Amino acid sequence: MASITGGSSDALLGLMPYLVAALSLLVVTYFFQYKNNKQEQKNKNFPNAIPFPFNLHPLTELLYLVIMAKLKGGGLDVYYRNIRKRHGDVFFMGPLFAAQRPGPVLAITHPDDQSAIMKKEKELELIVNMPDTCTAIHGMENFQHLSSGQKHSALRKIYSSILSPRSLEDFTLTIIDHFRSLWDGLEASGKEVKLTNAIREAQLKLMCKILYGLDTETDEEKRVLVEFTNDFELTEKALFAPGKKSKAFIEGLKARERISAVINERFDAIFDDRLKRGDGAGEENHLQRVGSAMEQIADALIDSGCTGKDGPYDDRLSYYTARENLYLLLEASHGTTMYITSSLMYLLNHPDNYDTLQRVRKEASTLSPTYDGLKNFSLGEACTQETMRLAPIAGSVPYYISEGKSVKVQEKTVQGPATLMFISSHWYSDPDVFQEADSFIPQRWLDDNGDLAVSTFAKKAFRPFGSGRHICLGYPLAKLVIKANLYCFVSKANRSIQFDTKKVKIVDDLFPMKKVDEDFPGKVVCE
Repeated sequence: MASITGGSSDALLGLMPYLVAALSLLVVTYFFQYKNNKQEQKNKNFPNAIPFPFNLHPLTELLYLVIMAKLKGGGLDVYYRNIRKRHGDVFFMGPLFAAQRPGPVLAITHPDDQSAIMKKEKELELIVNMPDTCTAIHGMENFQHLSSGQKHSALRKIYSSILSPRSLEDFTLTIIDHFRSLWDGLEASGKEVKLTNAIREAQLKLMCKILYGLDTETDEEKRVLVEFTNDFELTEKALFAPGKKSKAFIEGLKARERISAVINERFDAIFDDRLKRGDGAGEENHLQRVGSAMEQIADALIDSGCTGKDGPYDDRLSYYTARENLYLLLEASHGTTMYITSSLMYLLNHPDNYDTLQRVRKEASTLSPTYDGLKNFSLGEACTQETMRLAPIAGSVPYYISEGKSVKVQEKTVQGPATLMFISSHWYSDPDVFQEADSFIPQRWLDDNGDLAVSTFAKKAFRPFGSGRHICLGYPLAKLVIKANLYCFVSKANRSIQFDTKKVKIVDDLFPMKKVDEDFPGKVVCE
């Protein structure tokens, strides 16, 4: 849509429905919902970015953000950057990102301010503040929802047992074989397909095999995998559905329950068997092989003192909390990597980036298809970084600080309850931080790239996997999978993807924040 300059009548007409709706909601908000909240008055020590009543209705704020984004000709990253340059690094927003929690929302945009707060994360009992639909799908005691504390630490320790370098090394050959089959099969078909969907199915199948031992050797396993694929599409739609009574959420929750039923049944059997045999004790019994993840998690639970599903256990964790996160592990291990890989393939195969594709092919030809070989895939790593900059999964992470707590931000005290929204992606597209910010230049992440090299500040601001105690637990596996997928694609000389550059674009979305439009229709060919 054209930006509004010089009073463009066409653009104004296009915005009229939004303006009328926003005005109507503003009137309703002012007369029926506005309250002189003492907590909000106490916290008014930073600029207010929304020029409406401080606790306006979330729909009013959403419409306001849409209008401002369209006026400025960009997405939320552009909008936040403009606010930062106008108001400073810290400012109050409306309640849209409060996820129905009480109190104001304070946007924290500078990485130094974010780091200072994260140093107090344990003391402040910060909780990643997601919409209730998302929390319900993930489970109330998922990694991200739990406050940093003993339970959170114990849970991360148990799950980190499957992400050691030994495990990743063992996974690598399976990952390589899997993605070679993906790209060889797509090339051999000679057909245009929706590549995002093809990558989604391939990565879900891979993660089911690596983490849970689910393979396609039998008809029953094939059936389960097809059901998983269909159900995950429903759960993705449910994460940010318009309320828990919506059709999308209800269908997604049922799909999540079906997935968990299969995973839980397998895990229960493994745990009972490991407990009976006493295999949970001792480092030497922690298996390192494909499909052993649930065995490793069961062993880690037993080593931590869990003696049964209903037996006594310490206050840090329960059997059911550990088991509940098996779903989140599967979702995170394939969803994020699928979106990043799709965007990476789009950017690398765009005609404007042909020289970079050639360089990646050349580097891949010098590497072995092993864990150590992929660790030396420096340009492949840079491509992943650049893709997460141009097409981030999450541009912000909201944290909640409870009532009775307080935090200092730039030497000013903010009283809880309040939501602290850490916004990062506005830096990713800022031309003052990244030169030629709209261009795909992976070489900027390499140390020897001269003037274009990423600055110390840019590296500090770049947080694609979050930060602090709630940083994404599986990011080492995610980066390995993305690089392995890229390696398999470029290791065959002259392979590329043909697609309509006028039709297929990177577009703004909610989650992921930016993604390839139309599920990336394209054809894999050999030039």
